[in-house]
Amino acid sequence: MDPLISKNPNPVLRVGTDGRVFYSNKAAEPLLHIWDIGGEGKLPHSVETLIKRVVSRNDPEKIEVKVGKKLYLIDFQPVSGKEYVNIYGFDISEQKKLGKKLSIKEKQYDALYTLGKMALKCENLQAFMDKSVKLIARTLDLEFCKILELTPDGNFLLKAGIGWKPGLVGKAVLEGGKYSQAGYTIFSRMPVIVRDFAEESRFEPPEILRDHNITSGMSVIIGDVEKPFGVLGAHSTKKRKFTVAETYFLNSVAYVIAEVIERRQAVEELNNYREHLEELVKERTSELTKTNEQLFSEISVRKQVEKDLQNNIYFLETFLDTIPSPVFYRNLEGVYQGCNEMFAGYVLGLPKEKVIGHSIYEFRDRYSEETLRDSIYYDGILLREGKSLSHELKIKCADGKVRDFLSHKATYSNISGEIIGIVGVMLDISERKKAEEALLKTEEVRKKEIHHRIKNNLQVISSLLSLQAEYFSDKKVKESFRDSQNRVISMSLIHEELYRTREMADVETFDFKAYIQKLANELFRSYLVGSEDIHLKLDLENVFLGMDTGIPLGIIVNELVSNSLKHAFPEGRSGEIQIKLHRTGSSQRKGCNRHPGSCEISEFLLTVSDNGIGFPEDIDLKQTSSLGLQLVNILVEQIEGSIELERGKGTEFRIKFREEKCFKRKSK
Repeated sequence: MDPLISKNPNPVLRVGTDGRVFYSNKAAEPLLHIWDIGGEGKLPHSVETLIKRVVSRNDPEKIEVKVGKKLYLIDFQPVSGKEYVNIYGFDISEQKKLGKKLSIKEKQYDALYTLGKMALKCENLQAFMDKSVKLIARTLDLEFCKILELTPDGNFLLKAGIGWKPGLVGKAVLEGGKYSQAGYTIFSRMPVIVRDFAEESRFEPPEILRDHNITSGMSVIIGDVEKPFGVLGAHSTKKRKFTVAETYFLNSVAYVIAEVIERRQAVEELNNYREHLEELVKERTSELTKTNEQLFSEISVRKQVEKDLQNNIYFLETFLDTIPSPVFYRNLEGVYQGCNEMFAGYVLGLPKEKVIGHSIYEFRDRYSEETLRDSIYYDGILLREGKSLSHELKIKCADGKVRDFLSHKATYSNISGEIIGIVGVMLDISERKKAEEALLKTEEVRKKEIHHRIKNNLQVISSLLSLQAEYFSDKKVKESFRDSQNRVISMSLIHEELYRTREMADVETFDFKAYIQKLANELFRSYLVGSEDIHLKLDLENVFLGMDTGIPLGIIVNELVSNSLKHAFPEGRSGEIQIKLHRTGSSQRKGCNRHPGSCEISEFLLTVSDNGIGFPEDIDLKQTSSLGLQLVNILVEQIEGSIELERGKGTEFRIKFREEKCFKRKSK
C-alpha cells in the first residue's frame, strides 16, 4: 500500500468478497472495532453481503456508520476484475450538524410564513391564537405552549394553549407581579429563559407549571412593552437549553400575534362605530317618517293642515340644522327636496334656497363625473333592494378642498307606503383616510425593514459557510460550501433589491435587471479571481418581478452561470458567458376574488449560454445526478416554466416563464 494511505486521516480498508480484511490503516481501527471482526479477521455477514453485491454488480455503494460521537460515510468501491473492494470512510459529523441546524432554521421560517398567511386571513382572534400555539409547539418540538392575557387587575388569563389539562384554557388565572414568571417577563421587558425551574431564583414558578411537571421554558412579551397584551410562553418537561434562534423565533411569533390582535381590535372599533352611525341614521330617518305620517294623519281642515305643515317644516329644518353632519333628501328624479345648513354651506357653498328645488345634475361644477356616477349607481341599488346602505364619495367642498365622505342612505315613503325619495347623511372621514394612508406607509416601511433584516441574516449565513469551508481540505467539500454560499448570496441580493425599492414602488417586486447584473458580477468574482480570460455579456430588458418568481429565477441563473464557470472553460481556456432576458408577449384577463380588478400576464424568455466545450452528450438534463441541475429542474417546475437545452458550439439553456401582475379595481 502507498505510505500516503497509511497516513490518511480517514479510514481506508481493502476487503475480499469473503469478508476478510486484507489491509486497513490506523484511522480505520474505530470501524473495525464497531464491526467486531473477531479472531478470523472477517467483517460481519451484513457487510460481507454488501461487498459481494458491489463486486458482482461492479457498482459502488455507500452507507453511514455511527462510531461514538462521529458519523462516517463509508464508500465501497469495486476494483475492476478483482475479488475485493476498497473501502473509504469520511467523517461527516459536522456536515450532519450543519444540515440539522439549517433544517431547524428552515422549519422556523416555514412556521413564520404559515403564521403570516394565517394572520392575513384571520377572521376569529381566538381561532388564530389556538392555531398559533399548536404551530409553535410543533415547530420547537415542545409539549406545552400558552398565550397569557394581562388582565386589568395585573393577573394573567390562560387565553390559549396546548398540552394543558382539560378545562384550564380560557378559565385558569395565573398570579401576576414581578415574582411570577409572566409578571417577571413584563417587568424585565426582555425574553426570559429557564433551563431548570428547580434552580430558578428570580421568581417562583406558577402552580400550573408544577402541576404539569414542567422543567424548562421561555417566555416573551406580546405587544408593546409599554402597553403589552400579555405573554407568550413555551415549556418542556425535559431540561432543555433554548438557543438564540429559538428565542428569536418565539419573539417573531409574538410580534405577528400582537399585530393580529391590534388589527382585530381596530376592526372591532371601526365596526362598532359604523353600527352606531347606521343606527343613528335609522333612528333619525324613522323620526322623520313618523313626523310626516303624523302631519298627514292629523289633517282635519285645510287651514289647520297648512299651519301644522308649516310648523313641522320649520321643525324639520331646525332639526336637520342641529345635526353636525351634511344631511339631504331628494326625490326619485334627483331633485333636492331639503337639506341642512351643513350640506348647503359646507359642501356646496350655497344657501339652502339655491339648493332646494334643484337637481343634483345642476351642480356639476361641485360634483365630479365620478361622484355623480357613483351616486347614481348606489341609488339604483338602494331603490332595488329597499335597504339602507353606505358608500364613500370624494367631493370638492366650498373651501376648495377635496374631502372623503361616508354617505349613509335610505329610502323614504309617502303615507301610502310608496317610495318617493332618498335621504342621506354624510360623515366626513378625511382624517380617517389620512390615518389609513399613514398606516399603509408604515406597513411598507415595515416590509422593507423585514427585507433588510432577511438580507443581513442571509449575509451572516454566507459568511458562516465561507468560514466553515476553511476547516475542510477536500476540494469537493469546499466547492459544495461555495455553491451553497452562492445560492445564499443570490437570495440575499434579492432582499437587498427589495429593501432599496423606491419609496412609492411596490416593495414586493424588484428590478430583476439590476439584480442579475449584481449576481453575475458576484459569481465572476467568486470563481475567477484574477482571471480576465472569461467575459460576461448581458442583454437584459428592464423587468420588475415578484419574490415568488424572482427568487427561483435568481437561483437558476446562479446554478447555470456557476456551471459554466466551473466546467465550460477547462485548462485556462478563454470564452464568453451570455445572459439574455426579454419579454416575448403579454395578455390581459379578468381578476378573481383575491384580485377583483384586471391581471396582466407577461411571458419572458431567459437565456444563459456560453461558447465553451459544450454540455456532455451522455448527460440527460431531466435525469441527472448533479445537485445543481436537479435544483434548476425543480425551480423551473416551481414557477410553472419550461427549460430547453441546446448543444453545439457551447451550451445554451432557454427558460420560458410567465409573470402575472394584478391591478386592484377602483373601489366605489
